[in-house]
Parts: sequence; C-alpha cells; structure tokens
Amino acid sequence: MRLSTSPPGKPLPQQSGDLAEQYQTSTRNLGFTKRYAKAHETHYAPWVQQLVADAPLHLDELPRVRLPAPDLGLLSAPLGEAIARRRSGRSYAGQPITAAHLSTILYAANGVRPAALARGPHPSRNVTNAGNLGSVEMYPVVMDVAGVEPGMYHFDCVDHDLALVARGHFGTWLSEVVLFQIEFGEAAVGVILTSAVGRLKAKYGPRGYRFALLDIGHVSQNIYLSATALSL
Repeated sequence: MRLSTSPPGKPLPQQSGDLAEQYQTSTRNLGFTKRYAKAHETHYAPWVQQLVADAPLHLDELPRVRLPAPDLGLLSAPLGEAIARRRSGRSYAGQPITAAHLSTILYAANGVRPAALARGPHPSRNVTNAGNLGSVEMYPVVMDVAGVEPGMYHFDCVDHDLALVARGHFGTWLSEVVLFQIEFGEAAVGVILTSAVGRLKAKYGPRGYRFALLDIGHVSQNIYLSATALSL
C-alpha cells in the first residue's frame, strides 16, 4: 500500500517507493515459489544442514567466564502472570543482579538444550528460530552483576559461558548508542542482540532479512518474560 499526498483527482506519479516499501516488496514470497512442490526439500539439503551445524558461534580465543548452571525453577511464575506483569520501564533498582539470574535469562532466551532434548543431530534452542539456523547471538554488557567483572561479553549458547570481548564499564557508551537514553547506563546489564543475516539469506534469499527481524523478536520476548518472572 502506498499513501498519497497528491491533490484529489490528480494521478499518482510513478515511483519506486521508499526503502521500507522496496524491502517489503522484494522479500515477499513469489507465486511460483508457492507452487514449487519440492521447495520443502531444501530443508534437508546437505549444505543447509551444514549451515545448521555451524550455527553456534564460539569465540574460543577470548578469556572465558563461567556462569552458574541455569535454573528454570526460578521462572516459576505462571506464563499468564508473567505476560500480565511485563512492563517496559526506564527506572532501575540501583543494585546488582545475581550471576544465577543472568545465567537463567540468557539460557531461557537463546540457550541450546541438552542433547537428550534435541529433535535431531543439531543444536536445538529454547526459542523459535528460522530453519533452526540459530541466527541470533547475545552480547551481555555487564555493569553490575555480582561475581562478573564489568565488560562486554559474548554468550556461548552451547558451552553456557561468557567470552570476554572487552573489559570496562560501558554504561555511558550504551546510553549513547540507544539515542542518548541515559537511564540505560544505570541498568545492571544490557543485552545486545545481533543476527547472522548472511546465514539466513544463504537459505532464504532476500527473505532471510525478514526472518532475522522475527528471530530477534522471539529472543527479546523471552528476555522480557524471564526477567519479569524473576521480578527484575
């Protein structure tokens, strides 16, 4: 749909639309793909299975910080209650959170399940993700977590530990990159979500960018609901 500001009765000028409209149009499923009966076989192609197998990011060359084992028992609040209580806020308690809470949130949001719970030979996550390609990576920016040095980390969703990307307190930097919302720098931890868009586009073409946005949304919602269940 294109909205017009042209005077009534005058034809719309021919135009390609803005970038958002071009993106929406360029990433839709075309008619011939919907009628391609063997399209589903792509899921089982060896090269796609290799994309799935290679999905978890490991930064083995960086120093590691062990996390306590995640405790999903801490998330005992009923789902309906967590949904009803969830709020977006800009005020923080001004006190550290525990490493156990951080560990549980990261695992619930995007952790890899034990092999016994996986449905196949490849990693299975706690969150919906397009094609099981595990496009989302989590980078906790720790500012006030008990037992964890301030710094920027990568969460290894398989080994369930943190890889130290950079030491230091990034509160000021964080508040600036989110458009000078200075209160963000007062949080105990921020979580940067990134997406391996190239992996998604390798399988899905331009539509992979749509799936990247969806995958990020699924992880974000898990973070919100887990934090709410922990009364954070």
